[in-house]
Amino acid sequence: MRRIWHILLLVLIPQASLADDCPRVKIKAERLPDLNIPRNSHSAVCINGEVTVFGGHTTNFIPTQTAEYFKDGEWHLMQMAYSHDNGLCLPLHSGKVLLGGGHSDPMGVGRSFNVEEYDSETHSFRGFCIMSMKRTFASGVELDRGRVVVAGNWYGDDGIEMFDGDRIFSPVKDVNMPHAVPYLLRTSDGNVLILGNESPYHKPLCSDSVERLKGGPLRIPLLKKWQPLTFEAPFCNGVSFIGDESKGDYSYLINVQDWSHHTEQTWEEMRREMAFMLVRDTTFSILPTTCPIPLTGISSSDSIIYYSPLIADRKAHRGYVHGIDLKGRSYVLCVEYDKTPAPLTLYYTDPLPDAGAPMIVLTDDGDLMIVGGYNYNKPRGGELDNDNFSPLGTVYLLPVGQHEQAKQGTVAWRWMVLMMALAAVAAWLIPLWRKRRTALNTNSVDVIVAEEEASDSEELMRSICELMEREHLYLNNKLKLSDVAERLGSNRNSISACINNQLNCSFSQFIGKYRVEYAQQLMRNKPDMKTTEVWMQSGFTTEVSFFRTFKAFTGMTPNEWRACGEQ
Repeated sequence: MRRIWHILLLVLIPQASLADDCPRVKIKAERLPDLNIPRNSHSAVCINGEVTVFGGHTTNFIPTQTAEYFKDGEWHLMQMAYSHDNGLCLPLHSGKVLLGGGHSDPMGVGRSFNVEEYDSETHSFRGFCIMSMKRTFASGVELDRGRVVVAGNWYGDDGIEMFDGDRIFSPVKDVNMPHAVPYLLRTSDGNVLILGNESPYHKPLCSDSVERLKGGPLRIPLLKKWQPLTFEAPFCNGVSFIGDESKGDYSYLINVQDWSHHTEQTWEEMRREMAFMLVRDTTFSILPTTCPIPLTGISSSDSIIYYSPLIADRKAHRGYVHGIDLKGRSYVLCVEYDKTPAPLTLYYTDPLPDAGAPMIVLTDDGDLMIVGGYNYNKPRGGELDNDNFSPLGTVYLLPVGQHEQAKQGTVAWRWMVLMMALAAVAAWLIPLWRKRRTALNTNSVDVIVAEEEASDSEELMRSICELMEREHLYLNNKLKLSDVAERLGSNRNSISACINNQLNCSFSQFIGKYRVEYAQQLMRNKPDMKTTEVWMQSGFTTEVSFFRTFKAFTGMTPNEWRACGEQ
Protein backbone atom coordinates (compact mmCIF):
# COMPACT_ATOMS: atom_id res chain seq x y z
CA MET A 1 0.00 0.00 0.00
CA ARG A 2 2.83 2.45 0.85
CA ARG A 3 4.45 1.72 -2.50
CA ILE A 4 1.23 2.60 -4.37
CA TRP A 5 0.87 5.94 -2.61
CA HIS A 6 4.58 6.67 -3.13
CA ILE A 7 4.11 6.21 -6.89
CA LEU A 8 1.03 8.43 -6.86
CA LEU A 9 2.93 11.21 -5.08
CA LEU A 10 5.77 11.06 -7.60
CA VAL A 11 3.28 11.39 -10.45
CA LEU A 12 1.13 14.12 -8.96
CA ILE A 13 3.45 16.48 -7.08
CA PRO A 14 5.57 18.87 -9.22
CA GLN A 15 9.21 19.25 -8.29
CA ALA A 16 11.00 22.54 -7.49
CA SER A 17 14.69 23.41 -7.44
CA LEU A 18 17.21 25.83 -5.95
CA ALA A 19 16.83 27.88 -2.80
CA ASP A 20 14.01 30.12 -4.07
CA ASP A 21 11.74 27.06 -4.61
CA CYS A 22 10.61 28.38 -8.00
CA PRO A 23 9.95 25.50 -10.46
CA ARG A 24 12.32 25.62 -13.43
CA VAL A 25 11.11 24.12 -16.70
CA LYS A 26 13.19 23.72 -19.81
CA ILE A 27 11.58 24.64 -23.13
CA LYS A 28 12.85 24.33 -26.69
CA ALA A 29 13.08 27.57 -28.62
CA GLU A 30 12.13 27.43 -32.30
CA ARG A 31 14.27 29.32 -34.80
CA LEU A 32 12.05 31.24 -37.24
CA PRO A 33 13.01 32.96 -40.52
CA ASP A 34 15.20 36.03 -40.08
CA LEU A 35 13.99 39.58 -40.56
CA ASN A 36 14.71 41.13 -43.94
CA ILE A 37 16.62 43.94 -42.21
CA PRO A 38 18.61 43.49 -38.98
CA ARG A 39 17.37 46.05 -36.43
CA ASN A 40 17.56 47.22 -32.82
CA SER A 41 15.65 49.86 -30.81
CA HIS A 42 12.57 49.03 -32.88
CA SER A 43 9.00 48.48 -31.71
CA ALA A 44 7.08 45.20 -31.99
CA VAL A 45 3.40 44.39 -31.60
CA CYS A 46 1.00 41.62 -32.53
CA ILE A 47 -1.77 43.34 -34.48
CA ASN A 48 -4.51 41.64 -36.50
CA GLY A 49 -2.84 38.30 -35.73
CA GLU A 50 0.47 39.38 -37.26
CA VAL A 51 3.68 40.11 -35.37
CA THR A 52 4.85 43.44 -36.79
CA VAL A 53 8.08 45.38 -36.17
CA PHE A 54 8.51 49.09 -36.81
CA GLY A 55 11.63 51.17 -37.42
CA GLY A 56 14.66 51.04 -35.16
CA HIS A 57 18.18 51.29 -36.50
CA THR A 58 20.10 48.85 -38.67
CA THR A 59 23.76 48.12 -39.41
CA ASN A 60 26.14 51.04 -38.70
CA PHE A 61 23.62 52.53 -36.24
CA ILE A 62 21.54 54.13 -39.00
CA PRO A 63 17.76 54.60 -38.51
CA THR A 64 15.68 52.50 -40.89
CA GLN A 65 12.46 53.75 -42.47
CA THR A 66 11.06 50.22 -42.80
CA ALA A 67 8.69 47.83 -41.04
CA GLU A 68 7.98 44.10 -41.42
CA TYR A 69 5.10 41.75 -40.60
CA PHE A 70 5.20 37.96 -40.21
CA LYS A 71 2.66 36.00 -42.24
CA ASP A 72 2.60 32.58 -43.92
CA GLY A 73 6.00 31.71 -42.45
CA GLU A 74 7.92 34.69 -43.80
CA TRP A 75 8.60 38.37 -43.12
CA HIS A 76 7.11 40.96 -45.46
CA LEU A 77 8.96 44.26 -45.81
CA MET A 78 7.09 47.60 -45.80
CA GLN A 79 8.10 51.24 -46.30
CA MET A 80 7.16 53.65 -43.51
CA ALA A 81 6.48 57.36 -43.83
CA TYR A 82 9.26 58.17 -41.33
CA SER A 83 11.94 56.38 -39.31
CA HIS A 84 11.25 55.78 -35.62
CA ASP A 85 14.39 54.71 -33.75
CA ASN A 86 13.40 54.34 -30.08
CA GLY A 87 10.09 55.93 -31.00
CA LEU A 88 6.56 55.85 -29.60
CA CYS A 89 4.43 52.84 -30.58
CA LEU A 90 0.83 52.56 -29.37
CA PRO A 91 -1.83 50.09 -30.64
CA LEU A 92 -5.20 51.88 -30.69
CA HIS A 93 -8.75 50.66 -30.04
CA SER A 94 -9.44 51.26 -33.75
CA GLY A 95 -7.06 48.44 -34.66
CA LYS A 96 -4.46 50.86 -36.01
CA VAL A 97 -1.05 51.72 -34.53
CA LEU A 98 0.15 55.22 -33.66
CA LEU A 99 3.89 55.78 -34.26
CA GLY A 100 5.83 58.91 -33.38
CA GLY A 101 9.16 60.50 -32.58
CA GLY A 102 12.48 58.72 -32.17
CA HIS A 103 16.07 59.71 -32.93
CA SER A 104 16.44 62.15 -35.80
CA ASP A 105 20.03 61.18 -36.67
CA PRO A 106 22.28 58.08 -36.73
CA MET A 107 24.12 56.94 -33.60
CA GLY A 108 21.03 57.48 -31.44
CA VAL A 109 21.35 61.26 -31.66
CA GLY A 110 18.62 63.88 -31.59
CA ARG A 111 14.83 63.69 -31.39
CA SER A 112 11.97 64.05 -33.85
CA PHE A 113 8.27 64.85 -33.71
CA ASN A 114 6.96 63.08 -36.86
CA VAL A 115 3.76 61.07 -36.37
CA GLU A 116 2.21 58.42 -38.59
CA GLU A 117 -0.48 55.75 -38.43
CA TYR A 118 -0.23 52.10 -39.48
CA ASP A 119 -3.27 50.27 -40.88
CA SER A 120 -2.81 46.49 -40.43
CA GLU A 121 -5.71 45.70 -42.80
CA THR A 122 -4.02 47.38 -45.76
CA HIS A 123 -0.42 47.21 -44.50
CA SER A 124 -0.06 50.92 -45.21
CA PHE A 125 1.34 53.98 -43.41
CA ARG A 126 0.00 57.53 -43.31
CA GLY A 127 1.99 60.48 -42.00
CA PHE A 128 -0.45 63.12 -40.86
CA CYS A 129 0.82 65.40 -38.06
CA ILE A 130 3.57 66.18 -35.56
CA MET A 131 3.82 66.11 -31.78
CA SER A 132 4.07 69.40 -29.91
CA MET A 133 7.54 68.40 -28.66
CA LYS A 134 10.40 66.45 -30.23
CA ARG A 135 10.64 63.17 -28.32
CA THR A 136 12.55 59.91 -28.00
CA PHE A 137 11.82 57.16 -25.43
CA ALA A 138 8.24 58.42 -25.08
CA SER A 139 5.16 56.48 -23.94
CA GLY A 140 1.47 56.91 -24.68
CA VAL A 141 -1.90 55.74 -23.37
CA GLU A 142 -5.27 55.99 -25.09
CA LEU A 143 -8.27 57.52 -23.34
CA ASP A 144 -11.82 57.72 -24.67
CA ARG A 145 -12.80 59.18 -28.09
CA GLY A 146 -9.39 58.27 -29.50
CA ARG A 147 -7.52 60.79 -27.38
CA VAL A 148 -3.95 59.85 -26.46
CA VAL A 149 -1.76 61.14 -23.62
CA VAL A 150 2.00 61.24 -24.34
CA ALA A 151 4.93 61.81 -21.96
CA GLY A 152 8.63 60.96 -21.66
CA ASN A 153 11.80 62.04 -23.48
CA TRP A 154 15.54 61.43 -23.87
CA TYR A 155 18.22 64.12 -23.43
CA GLY A 156 15.57 66.82 -23.78
CA ASP A 157 12.72 68.53 -21.99
CA ASP A 158 9.71 66.49 -20.91
CA GLY A 159 6.07 67.38 -20.50
CA ILE A 160 2.57 65.99 -20.98
CA GLU A 161 0.74 66.46 -24.26
CA MET A 162 -2.58 65.25 -25.69
CA PHE A 163 -3.51 63.95 -29.14
CA ASP A 164 -7.12 64.83 -29.97
CA GLY A 165 -7.70 61.63 -31.93
CA ASP A 166 -7.72 63.45 -35.25
CA ARG A 167 -4.75 65.64 -36.24
CA ILE A 168 -3.59 67.80 -33.35
CA PHE A 169 -1.11 67.26 -30.48
CA SER A 170 -1.40 69.97 -27.82
CA PRO A 171 0.78 70.57 -24.73
CA VAL A 172 -1.12 69.99 -21.50
CA LYS A 173 1.27 70.68 -18.62
CA ASP A 174 4.88 70.61 -17.49
CA VAL A 175 6.09 67.86 -15.19
CA ASN A 176 7.94 68.15 -11.90
CA MET A 177 9.98 65.04 -12.65
CA PRO A 178 10.94 64.21 -16.28
CA HIS A 179 11.04 60.53 -17.29
CA ALA A 180 12.40 58.31 -20.03
CA VAL A 181 10.29 55.29 -21.06
CA PRO A 182 7.69 55.91 -18.33
CA TYR A 183 4.62 53.85 -17.51
CA LEU A 184 1.43 55.77 -18.30
CA LEU A 185 -1.36 54.16 -16.28
CA ARG A 186 -4.97 55.09 -16.87
CA THR A 187 -7.28 55.22 -13.84
CA SER A 188 -11.01 54.56 -13.62
CA ASP A 189 -11.80 58.29 -13.27
CA GLY A 190 -10.05 59.20 -16.53
CA ASN A 191 -6.80 60.37 -14.97
CA VAL A 192 -3.33 59.13 -15.94
CA LEU A 193 -0.43 58.25 -13.62
CA ILE A 194 3.15 58.66 -14.87
CA LEU A 195 5.92 56.74 -13.14
CA GLY A 196 9.27 55.13 -13.82
CA ASN A 197 12.83 55.00 -12.52
CA GLU A 198 14.86 56.59 -15.30
CA SER A 199 15.45 60.25 -16.03
CA PRO A 200 15.92 61.59 -19.59
CA TYR A 201 19.64 61.73 -18.78
CA HIS A 202 20.04 58.02 -18.02
CA LYS A 203 20.02 58.38 -14.23
CA PRO A 204 17.90 56.45 -11.73
CA LEU A 205 15.21 58.61 -10.13
CA CYS A 206 14.52 56.59 -6.94
CA SER A 207 11.54 58.79 -6.10
CA ASP A 208 8.22 58.07 -4.40
CA SER A 209 6.57 60.82 -6.48
CA VAL A 210 4.06 59.96 -9.23
CA GLU A 211 3.05 62.56 -11.81
CA ARG A 212 -0.60 62.90 -12.88
CA LEU A 213 -2.38 64.21 -15.94
CA LYS A 214 -4.87 65.99 -13.67
CA GLY A 215 -3.77 67.24 -10.27
CA GLY A 216 -0.42 67.49 -8.57
CA PRO A 217 2.08 64.68 -7.96
CA LEU A 218 1.21 61.84 -5.56
CA ARG A 219 3.47 60.45 -2.86
CA ILE A 220 3.38 56.64 -2.84
CA PRO A 221 5.19 55.19 0.22
CA LEU A 222 5.69 51.83 -1.49
CA LEU A 223 7.95 53.47 -4.08
CA LYS A 224 10.48 54.34 -1.38
CA LYS A 225 11.49 50.70 -1.55
CA TRP A 226 10.17 49.31 -4.84
CA GLN A 227 11.02 51.00 -8.14
CA PRO A 228 10.08 49.88 -11.68
CA LEU A 229 12.78 48.22 -13.76
CA THR A 230 14.41 50.37 -16.42
CA PHE A 231 14.53 49.39 -20.08
CA GLU A 232 16.93 50.05 -22.94
CA ALA A 233 14.16 50.49 -25.52
CA PRO A 234 10.60 51.82 -25.48
CA PHE A 235 7.79 49.33 -24.96
CA CYS A 236 4.11 49.39 -25.87
CA ASN A 237 2.65 50.94 -22.76
CA GLY A 238 -0.40 48.64 -22.51
CA VAL A 239 1.51 45.36 -22.29
CA SER A 240 1.31 45.33 -18.46
CA PHE A 241 -2.45 46.02 -18.32
CA ILE A 242 -4.29 43.15 -16.56
CA GLY A 243 -7.67 44.83 -15.97
CA ASP A 244 -10.93 44.93 -17.92
CA GLU A 245 -11.91 48.26 -19.49
CA SER A 246 -15.50 47.10 -20.02
CA LYS A 247 -15.85 46.79 -16.24
CA GLY A 248 -13.94 49.98 -15.43
CA ASP A 249 -11.07 47.93 -13.98
CA TYR A 250 -7.77 49.64 -14.75
CA SER A 251 -5.20 47.37 -13.13
CA TYR A 252 -1.55 47.01 -14.04
CA LEU A 253 1.21 44.62 -12.94
CA ILE A 254 4.71 46.09 -12.94
CA ASN A 255 7.97 44.29 -12.22
CA VAL A 256 9.95 46.23 -9.62
CA GLN A 257 13.30 46.07 -7.79
CA ASP A 258 14.27 46.90 -4.22
CA TRP A 259 16.04 50.28 -4.18
CA SER A 260 15.70 50.93 -0.45
CA HIS A 261 19.40 50.35 0.33
CA HIS A 262 21.04 52.15 -2.59
CA THR A 263 23.97 54.37 -1.63
CA GLU A 264 24.44 56.15 -4.95
CA GLN A 265 22.13 56.76 -7.88
CA THR A 266 23.92 54.42 -10.24
CA TRP A 267 22.94 51.42 -12.34
CA GLU A 268 25.62 49.21 -10.79
CA GLU A 269 23.24 48.31 -7.95
CA MET A 270 20.54 46.76 -10.11
CA ARG A 271 21.07 43.12 -9.04
CA ARG A 272 18.71 43.03 -6.11
CA GLU A 273 15.43 41.58 -4.88
CA MET A 274 12.51 41.79 -7.29
CA ALA A 275 8.72 41.71 -6.94
CA PHE A 276 5.51 42.47 -8.83
CA MET A 277 3.70 45.70 -7.99
CA LEU A 278 -0.06 45.76 -8.52
CA VAL A 279 -1.48 49.21 -9.36
CA ARG A 280 -5.23 49.83 -9.26
CA ASP A 281 -6.03 53.52 -9.66
CA THR A 282 -3.98 55.13 -6.86
CA THR A 283 -3.64 51.94 -4.79
CA PHE A 284 -0.18 50.38 -4.95
CA SER A 285 0.59 46.96 -3.41
CA ILE A 286 3.00 44.05 -3.80
CA LEU A 287 1.51 40.93 -5.36
CA PRO A 288 1.96 37.90 -3.06
CA THR A 289 3.73 35.04 -4.86
CA THR A 290 4.33 31.43 -3.95
CA CYS A 291 8.09 31.98 -3.91
CA PRO A 292 10.60 34.81 -4.37
CA ILE A 293 11.37 35.89 -7.93
CA PRO A 294 14.44 33.86 -8.95
CA LEU A 295 17.57 35.86 -9.68
CA THR A 296 19.62 32.86 -10.83
CA GLY A 297 19.02 30.37 -13.60
CA ILE A 298 19.57 26.62 -13.62
CA SER A 299 22.55 27.04 -11.29
CA SER A 300 23.45 29.59 -8.64
CA SER A 301 26.29 30.92 -10.81
CA ASP A 302 23.99 31.92 -13.69
CA SER A 303 22.62 35.36 -12.85
CA ILE A 304 19.48 36.34 -14.75
CA ILE A 305 19.24 39.84 -16.17
CA TYR A 306 15.56 40.73 -16.54
CA TYR A 307 15.08 43.48 -19.09
CA SER A 308 11.46 43.43 -20.27
CA PRO A 309 8.32 44.83 -18.68
CA LEU A 310 5.71 42.30 -17.58
CA ILE A 311 3.82 41.24 -20.70
CA ALA A 312 0.28 40.22 -19.78
CA ASP A 313 -1.65 37.47 -21.53
CA ARG A 314 -5.09 38.55 -20.32
CA LYS A 315 -6.87 35.59 -21.91
CA ALA A 316 -4.76 33.14 -19.89
CA HIS A 317 -4.37 35.41 -16.80
CA ARG A 318 -0.60 35.05 -16.95
CA GLY A 319 2.21 37.56 -17.13
CA TYR A 320 5.69 37.05 -18.57
CA VAL A 321 9.03 38.76 -17.94
CA HIS A 322 11.93 37.94 -20.24
CA GLY A 323 15.54 37.65 -19.11
CA ILE A 324 18.94 36.42 -20.26
CA ASP A 325 22.23 35.26 -18.79
CA LEU A 326 25.78 35.71 -20.01
CA LYS A 327 25.85 32.16 -21.42
CA GLY A 328 23.17 33.01 -23.97
CA ARG A 329 20.23 31.25 -22.30
CA SER A 330 16.82 32.85 -22.54
CA TYR A 331 14.52 32.89 -19.47
CA VAL A 332 10.81 33.59 -19.15
CA LEU A 333 9.36 34.13 -15.68
CA CYS A 334 5.65 33.29 -15.68
CA VAL A 335 3.29 34.61 -12.98
CA GLU A 336 -0.32 33.38 -12.73
CA TYR A 337 -1.61 36.66 -11.37
CA ASP A 338 -5.27 35.64 -10.90
CA LYS A 339 -4.36 33.26 -8.05
CA THR A 340 -3.47 34.08 -4.43
CA PRO A 341 -0.63 33.69 -3.82
CA ALA A 342 0.40 33.86 -7.46
CA PRO A 343 2.38 30.78 -8.63
CA LEU A 344 5.69 31.42 -10.41
CA THR A 345 7.38 29.25 -13.02
CA LEU A 346 10.77 29.94 -14.61
CA TYR A 347 11.14 28.67 -18.18
CA TYR A 348 14.61 28.47 -19.73
CA THR A 349 16.25 27.44 -22.99
CA ASP A 350 19.60 26.14 -24.11
CA PRO A 351 22.01 28.91 -25.19
CA LEU A 352 20.57 30.52 -28.32
CA PRO A 353 23.16 31.47 -30.97
CA ASP A 354 22.70 35.02 -32.25
CA ALA A 355 19.56 35.64 -30.21
CA GLY A 356 18.88 39.33 -29.79
CA ALA A 357 17.71 41.56 -27.01
CA PRO A 358 15.74 43.42 -25.82
CA MET A 359 12.67 43.20 -28.13
CA ILE A 360 10.05 40.57 -27.31
CA VAL A 361 6.37 40.33 -28.23
CA LEU A 362 3.36 38.17 -27.23
CA THR A 363 1.70 36.31 -30.10
CA ASP A 364 -2.02 35.59 -30.43
CA ASP A 365 -1.25 31.97 -29.52
CA GLY A 366 0.14 33.02 -26.14
CA ASP A 367 3.77 32.37 -27.06
CA LEU A 368 6.65 34.87 -26.98
CA MET A 369 8.77 35.90 -29.95
CA ILE A 370 12.28 37.39 -29.75
CA VAL A 371 12.57 39.66 -32.77
CA GLY A 372 15.97 41.13 -33.72
CA GLY A 373 17.81 43.28 -31.19
CA TYR A 374 21.44 43.61 -30.26
CA ASN A 375 23.87 40.75 -29.76
CA TYR A 376 24.14 40.03 -26.03
CA ASN A 377 26.43 36.99 -26.33
CA LYS A 378 29.51 39.20 -26.02
CA PRO A 379 29.96 39.87 -22.29
CA ARG A 380 32.13 42.83 -21.47
CA GLY A 381 33.28 43.41 -17.89
CA GLY A 382 30.52 41.19 -16.47
CA GLU A 383 27.82 43.14 -18.31
CA LEU A 384 26.21 42.83 -21.73
CA ASP A 385 27.82 44.43 -24.74
CA ASN A 386 25.12 46.52 -26.41
CA ASP A 387 26.36 46.30 -30.00
CA ASN A 388 24.15 48.93 -31.63
CA PHE A 389 26.36 48.98 -34.73
CA SER A 390 25.69 45.32 -35.60
CA PRO A 391 22.05 44.56 -34.72
CA LEU A 392 20.56 41.17 -35.43
CA GLY A 393 17.78 39.91 -37.67
CA THR A 394 17.33 36.58 -35.90
CA VAL A 395 13.92 35.52 -34.63
CA TYR A 396 13.10 32.87 -32.03
CA LEU A 397 9.76 31.56 -30.78
CA LEU A 398 9.54 30.68 -27.08
CA PRO A 399 6.57 28.26 -26.75
CA VAL A 400 5.44 29.23 -23.26
CA GLY A 401 1.75 29.25 -24.22
CA GLN A 402 2.04 25.84 -25.85
CA HIS A 403 3.82 24.55 -22.76
CA GLU A 404 1.07 25.81 -20.46
CA GLN A 405 -1.53 24.02 -22.60
CA ALA A 406 0.59 20.88 -22.48
CA LYS A 407 0.89 21.29 -18.71
CA GLN A 408 -2.90 21.35 -18.44
CA GLY A 409 -2.97 18.15 -20.47
CA THR A 410 -0.35 16.69 -18.12
CA VAL A 411 -2.54 17.58 -15.16
CA ALA A 412 -5.47 15.80 -16.83
CA TRP A 413 -3.21 12.80 -17.50
CA ARG A 414 -2.14 12.75 -13.87
CA TRP A 415 -5.75 12.73 -12.75
CA MET A 416 -6.42 9.83 -15.13
CA VAL A 417 -3.50 7.93 -13.62
CA LEU A 418 -4.81 8.74 -10.17
CA MET A 419 -8.30 7.46 -11.00
CA MET A 420 -6.87 4.26 -12.47
CA ALA A 421 -4.70 3.77 -9.41
CA LEU A 422 -7.63 4.40 -7.10
CA ALA A 423 -9.70 1.89 -9.05
CA ALA A 424 -6.94 -0.68 -8.59
CA VAL A 425 -6.73 0.11 -4.89
CA ALA A 426 -10.50 -0.19 -4.59
CA ALA A 427 -10.47 -3.58 -6.31
CA TRP A 428 -7.86 -4.72 -3.82
CA LEU A 429 -9.69 -3.33 -0.80
CA ILE A 430 -13.21 -4.65 -1.52
CA PRO A 431 -12.44 -8.27 -0.56
CA LEU A 432 -10.76 -7.09 2.62
CA TRP A 433 -13.77 -4.93 3.39
CA ARG A 434 -16.08 -7.88 3.07
CA LYS A 435 -13.93 -9.92 5.44
CA ARG A 436 -13.61 -7.13 7.99
CA ARG A 437 -17.09 -5.65 7.84
CA THR A 438 -17.40 -5.29 11.55
CA ALA A 439 -14.11 -3.42 11.90
CA LEU A 440 -14.92 -1.18 8.97
CA ASN A 441 -18.34 -0.39 10.40
CA THR A 442 -16.58 0.74 13.54
CA ASN A 443 -14.29 2.91 11.49
CA SER A 444 -17.31 4.35 9.68
CA VAL A 445 -18.78 5.39 12.97
CA ASP A 446 -15.49 7.17 13.77
CA VAL A 447 -15.64 8.97 10.43
CA ILE A 448 -19.21 10.09 11.05
CA VAL A 449 -18.23 11.42 14.47
CA ALA A 450 -15.29 13.32 12.95
CA GLU A 451 -17.56 14.85 10.29
CA GLU A 452 -20.05 15.91 12.93
CA GLU A 453 -17.26 17.51 14.96
CA ALA A 454 -16.06 19.40 11.87
CA SER A 455 -19.60 20.60 11.21
CA ASP A 456 -19.94 21.75 14.83
CA SER A 457 -16.63 23.65 14.53
CA GLU A 458 -17.82 25.47 11.39
CA GLU A 459 -21.11 26.38 13.11
CA LEU A 460 -19.25 27.68 16.16
CA MET A 461 -16.99 29.80 13.91
CA ARG A 462 -20.05 31.35 12.25
CA SER A 463 -21.46 32.16 15.68
CA ILE A 464 -18.18 33.82 16.76
CA CYS A 465 -18.06 35.99 13.63
CA GLU A 466 -21.74 36.93 13.89
CA LEU A 467 -21.22 37.98 17.51
CA MET A 468 -18.25 40.17 16.57
CA GLU A 469 -20.00 41.82 13.65
CA ARG A 470 -23.30 42.30 15.48
CA GLU A 471 -22.06 43.58 18.83
CA HIS A 472 -18.54 44.84 17.96
CA LEU A 473 -17.01 43.16 21.02
CA TYR A 474 -13.54 43.81 19.58
CA LEU A 475 -13.91 47.51 20.46
CA ASN A 476 -13.58 46.53 24.13
CA ASN A 477 -9.83 46.86 24.79
CA LYS A 478 -10.16 44.48 27.75
CA LEU A 479 -11.88 41.73 25.76
CA LYS A 480 -10.78 38.24 26.81
CA LEU A 481 -11.25 34.80 25.35
CA SER A 482 -13.44 33.85 28.30
CA ASP A 483 -15.78 36.77 27.52
CA VAL A 484 -16.55 35.39 24.08
CA ALA A 485 -16.93 31.85 25.45
CA GLU A 486 -19.38 33.06 28.06
CA ARG A 487 -21.51 34.92 25.50
CA LEU A 488 -21.75 31.80 23.34
CA GLY A 489 -22.26 29.31 26.18
CA SER A 490 -19.00 27.58 25.36
CA ASN A 491 -15.54 27.40 26.97
CA ARG A 492 -12.13 29.00 26.39
CA ASN A 493 -10.51 25.89 24.92
CA SER A 494 -13.30 25.29 22.41
CA ILE A 495 -13.27 28.91 21.20
CA SER A 496 -9.47 28.99 20.89
CA ALA A 497 -9.30 25.64 19.09
CA CYS A 498 -12.10 26.64 16.73
CA ILE A 499 -10.40 29.89 15.65
CA ASN A 500 -7.06 28.14 15.28
CA ASN A 501 -8.47 25.24 13.23
CA GLN A 502 -10.83 27.26 11.06
CA LEU A 503 -8.72 30.37 10.43
CA ASN A 504 -5.20 29.19 11.29
CA CYS A 505 -4.62 32.12 13.62
CA SER A 506 -4.74 32.94 17.33
CA PHE A 507 -7.57 34.70 19.17
CA SER A 508 -5.53 37.91 19.47
CA GLN A 509 -4.79 37.89 15.71
CA PHE A 510 -8.47 37.29 15.01
CA ILE A 511 -9.52 40.27 17.16
CA GLY A 512 -6.64 42.39 15.80
CA LYS A 513 -7.92 42.02 12.23
CA TYR A 514 -11.35 43.35 13.24
CA ARG A 515 -9.73 46.29 15.05
CA VAL A 516 -7.51 47.17 12.09
CA GLU A 517 -10.46 47.11 9.70
CA TYR A 518 -12.43 49.37 12.08
CA ALA A 519 -9.47 51.76 12.31
CA GLN A 520 -9.28 51.89 8.51
CA GLN A 521 -12.96 52.71 8.38
CA LEU A 522 -12.48 55.56 10.87
CA MET A 523 -9.55 57.03 8.94
CA ARG A 524 -11.47 56.73 5.67
CA ASN A 525 -14.66 58.36 6.97
CA LYS A 526 -12.99 60.89 9.26
CA PRO A 527 -9.68 61.88 7.64
CA ASP A 528 -9.08 64.64 10.18
CA MET A 529 -9.28 62.33 13.19
CA LYS A 530 -6.01 62.15 15.11
CA THR A 531 -4.14 58.86 15.20
CA THR A 532 -4.37 58.68 18.99
CA GLU A 533 -8.14 58.89 18.85
CA VAL A 534 -8.27 56.29 16.08
CA TRP A 535 -6.45 53.57 18.00
CA MET A 536 -8.30 54.27 21.23
CA GLN A 537 -11.70 54.04 19.52
CA SER A 538 -10.66 50.87 17.67
CA GLY A 539 -10.08 48.81 20.83
CA PHE A 540 -6.29 48.88 21.02
CA THR A 541 -4.65 49.27 24.43
CA THR A 542 -1.51 51.13 23.31
CA GLU A 543 -0.24 53.05 20.32
CA VAL A 544 2.63 50.58 19.93
CA SER A 545 0.19 47.69 19.72
CA PHE A 546 -1.87 49.61 17.17
CA PHE A 547 1.09 50.35 14.88
CA ARG A 548 2.48 46.81 15.15
CA THR A 549 -0.85 45.13 14.42
CA PHE A 550 -1.78 47.57 11.65
CA LYS A 551 1.48 47.01 9.80
CA ALA A 552 1.25 43.23 10.24
CA PHE A 553 -2.08 43.18 8.40
CA THR A 554 -1.55 45.92 5.79
CA GLY A 555 2.20 46.07 5.23
CA MET A 556 2.13 49.81 6.01
CA THR A 557 2.02 52.05 9.05
CA PRO A 558 -1.27 53.86 9.73
CA ASN A 559 0.25 57.13 8.52
CA GLU A 560 1.46 55.55 5.27
CA TRP A 561 -1.93 53.94 4.73
CA ARG A 562 -3.71 57.20 5.45
CA ALA A 563 -1.44 59.03 2.96
CA CYS A 564 -2.25 56.50 0.25
CA GLY A 565 -5.96 56.80 1.03
CA GLU A 566 -5.89 60.57 0.76
CA GLN A 567 -4.34 60.32 -2.66
